[in-house]
Amino acid sequence: MLVVSFGVALLGGQSVLLAQDSVAIGKFGIAAVVLVSDDSVDHLRLNQLRGSATTGGFLTRSTSRLMLPDAADSISLFRVVLPRIDIVHNSTVPYGENDGALWAGRGTSVRAIGGVEASIGILRILLLPEYATSSNESFDYTQLFDPGLPPSRKQFSSPWNVFPYSIDAPIRFGGGRVTRVSPGQSSAYLTVGGVEVGASTDNEWWGPGIRTSILMSDNAEGFPRLFVRNGSPWRTVVGDFEANLMWGGLTESDWFDVDPTDDLRSISAFIATWTPPFDPDLTVGFGRSVFAPATGWSQVLARPLDFLASTGRPNARSTSDSTMQPGRDQLFSFFGRWVFPGNGFEAYGEWARAEMPKSLRDFLLAPNNSQGYTFGIQWVRPVRGGRVRLQAEHSYLEQSATFRNRPQGSFYTSRAVSQGYTNRGQVIGAGMGQGSSGEWFAIDYLANAWQVGAIAWRTRFNNDAYYVRPSPAIVSRCEHDVTVAPGIRGSLKTLIGRISVQYASADRLNAFFQNPGLCKYPGPGVDRRNGTFSVGFVAGP
Repeated sequence: MLVVSFGVALLGGQSVLLAQDSVAIGKFGIAAVVLVSDDSVDHLRLNQLRGSATTGGFLTRSTSRLMLPDAADSISLFRVVLPRIDIVHNSTVPYGENDGALWAGRGTSVRAIGGVEASIGILRILLLPEYATSSNESFDYTQLFDPGLPPSRKQFSSPWNVFPYSIDAPIRFGGGRVTRVSPGQSSAYLTVGGVEVGASTDNEWWGPGIRTSILMSDNAEGFPRLFVRNGSPWRTVVGDFEANLMWGGLTESDWFDVDPTDDLRSISAFIATWTPPFDPDLTVGFGRSVFAPATGWSQVLARPLDFLASTGRPNARSTSDSTMQPGRDQLFSFFGRWVFPGNGFEAYGEWARAEMPKSLRDFLLAPNNSQGYTFGIQWVRPVRGGRVRLQAEHSYLEQSATFRNRPQGSFYTSRAVSQGYTNRGQVIGAGMGQGSSGEWFAIDYLANAWQVGAIAWRTRFNNDAYYVRPSPAIVSRCEHDVTVAPGIRGSLKTLIGRISVQYASADRLNAFFQNPGLCKYPGPGVDRRNGTFSVGFVAGP
């Protein structure tokens, strides 16, 4: 059995410290929860654009690294980690991204995190359990051209992801309220000679994306794993290096299939980054993740080096071939981020593939086969006592153009691992999910203690599955499932903590592929308007 996951890692980087989120009195103190994609990380990123914070360790961050105590207090310290509470309300259909163990179904959902931290010599322990609950109210997703579910799949499993693009991504998490208490952002590790070795269930974020990470994000609950990472950069004459190796277990959701023997999968993942000596604000890196069915935790623990294993090309088969051959599957990516502090600007990108090339010749002929990518920019400029910030990001995880002459799979789905690249029913990479694409924009005014802004995004969901579902002869542009969402957001720092608020009015056009063809089809429920309101409170200094 893998206990509350205890890590190992080669992550490294000058510690991404957030000193403003902790206060120590002697060897006792209080701290605020810091997550891998929350406001504190956003503020850290802004400080990097101003040149007042280092970029080291940022592209391989985890909750445990972000919450490092000050070096002077780390020899012996006990801290109470004050609670963080997030509330999300969806008026019509489920929607949520980068929210950990939370399933943001229709209705009101709540997530709470808090706990304690202790550092004793070379040992550091964080106990940050996570509570998540959702009213999970019912909504209509009946399809006029329903492909149906085989007897092996449960009622709420995705009807669009059986064959050939299988994944454990339930359309709804059961028929009523769903509640889970998990180890959350907990971890424990030893630091010896600059190397950290331990276990964890906290979330990690790999790569430069603001909203989207292709390989590893906090879109799903963190999974139990062991890790080995460097606690500080390896400094050499050719630059600084950081690395992180982790291996652990992924769990099937309660709403996927009826087979109790396939509920566990192994995952082995490795990431490394390089910062050249001529520019400390440029970072490039590489990551690979290999996942496979597992018969038990002993098999999971015995696969630390699976990230080096050959997986073949299990998804390179025709869509008419519905066979599933259990085995390994993989994702890999290259990424980079370049920060220009003097100009308040950064540019970044991540390029990934779901299939390894057969050979160098194969790669040169079709480098875009099974590719996915994200690229974005952020720009900040001082204005009248504050700052104006622009953000833009585009991600594309739909099938590449090579599907016209060679079969390929769909991102995060798999023929070798029927649950795909998920943990407890949610994708552990990009929040937009399997076979999707989208854009995200934001403009904010930033003051010292508050900020306010406007946001907008578009997401085309599960689009690869659209092309293999039963369809009438007329293929219409209106058959795609697309969300367009403008909104507003703001935050305020108070004496007792930070409050953040966001509201978006989302039009989900042709929700769940209900439109049978013509754009003017008058059937009920084809388009949905979903009001998404969220409020968060992070207690702490």
